[in-house]
Amino acid sequence: MLFCDLDGFKSINDRFGHHAGDAVLIEVARRLTNGVREGDTVARLGGDEFVVLADGLGRADAQDLAVRLRNAITPPIRVDGRAVRVGASFGIGWAGCGMSAEEVLHSADQRMYIEKRSRSKERRRAG
Repeated sequence: MLFCDLDGFKSINDRFGHHAGDAVLIEVARRLTNGVREGDTVARLGGDEFVVLADGLGRADAQDLAVRLRNAITPPIRVDGRAVRVGASFGIGWAGCGMSAEEVLHSADQRMYIEKRSRSKERRRAG
């Protein structure tokens, strides 16, 4: 499970309104969906958080997927004639025997925050 939190999304809502924020969320969802394999699942949890369920990936492949998805999200998004940008932080959670979905989600969420804090604010926004 990859847990994705957008970086810089709040400022888009604050500066340009929720209509612009909604357009960004729709485009991010499209980019995420286009970046995964057939059979993988992309879902929005709420706000600016998404999860990707990608069964059968090893650690290196999951890390590569997170990098590819981040790179797909960071190019400018056109909204009402202006280009806006968001970054993305990803955490990877692994399902182990006996783990609940909530435990895997919590693990991925915690790893996402570690990854987010490891990058400077400028690098988060720019991707």
